[in-house]
Amino acid sequence: MPVLVDHFITDLQSGGAQVALWRLATRLDKAAFTARVVCLRGGEGAVGRKLRAAGIPILDLQMTRKWRVDALARLYAHWRRERPTILHSWMFHATLTGRLVGRAAGIPILISARRNVNIGGSQRERLNRLTLPLDHAVIAVCEAARQAEMARGHAAPEKVTTIYNGVDLSEFPPANAAAGARLRRVLHLPADARLIGVVGRLHPQKGHTTLLQAIPAILAETPAAHFLMIGDGELRPALAQEAQQLGAARQVHWLGQRDDVPMLLAGLDLFALPSLWEGMPNAALEAMAAALPVVATGVDGTREVIEDGVSGLLVPPADAAALAAGIIRLLQDPSLAQRLGQTARERVATQFTLEQTVQKTEALYRSLLLG
Repeated sequence: MPVLVDHFITDLQSGGAQVALWRLATRLDKAAFTARVVCLRGGEGAVGRKLRAAGIPILDLQMTRKWRVDALARLYAHWRRERPTILHSWMFHATLTGRLVGRAAGIPILISARRNVNIGGSQRERLNRLTLPLDHAVIAVCEAARQAEMARGHAAPEKVTTIYNGVDLSEFPPANAAAGARLRRVLHLPADARLIGVVGRLHPQKGHTTLLQAIPAILAETPAAHFLMIGDGELRPALAQEAQQLGAARQVHWLGQRDDVPMLLAGLDLFALPSLWEGMPNAALEAMAAALPVVATGVDGTREVIEDGVSGLLVPPADAAALAAGIIRLLQDPSLAQRLGQTARERVATQFTLEQTVQKTEALYRSLLLG
């Protein structure tokens, strides 16, 4: 009989953790594991819809404010009644709740995820450190996150396993001229426009301000450049105002949250990832899978994904001049851009496949089941 695995996450909106959960839960060996999902709130989000379409049941606790006792009581009752064997928690609030309620409910195996080097400040680190002993294992999304969990969470080395995010190459067609022409038509852009894209939440972590500050220098060298901001978030009004103040409003296009990211990537000339910190950047992996040349900041897990000068270019974080120089270099050197993009796709195909992610996660589950 398959082992029941409850995946527990804060919400099911679009985001790196949510997408990684969806990819894993829908591809676990169904003969060995039955996946379900529990979320604190936001079960009707984009990833929630994908999970339901795949036939995976979701319990949404609808916790619209912190620490609602009735929601916690329902969660406890649910786990006592359904008795999952494995609880796999994905984000900070779900991890903290899962450790406390999951242990109280008697779930045999508790696993959490360290999905970023920075999890939100000293108070969160302290709570993580205090409750981490309740877990049987921690999955770190990159080696930098593993080191952070050991240093800040005081986790024993054998308790923390690094399992990289993976992508399915078949979902990401290589960037091509036909897709680029189609994207320019849809966006009503000139046929000779050079398209630079960035995918991510409009959140301080993602460094959109650095990219905006780089735009004037890029336009001075490549006036046909246009910048596609794919994603949404609380910073959108402020970022749009900044683009206006920089005189770049006509070159910056806010596309919002999208369900067609693979098709958008296929139409780009170049991908930028100006993050100030990262765990394991799904956005970079997806751009690399699309054979796009990538200019990214050399932070944390991004350094584990991109080999500077081989499968992309790395620049210092919060350095608009360096970011502009990297983008200009690739826009002006098509042969280098093509070589980096091809090598990037090959690197994903060998090092960061979804199959590898699933196999390593299943192996961890089995090792914990054996005790």
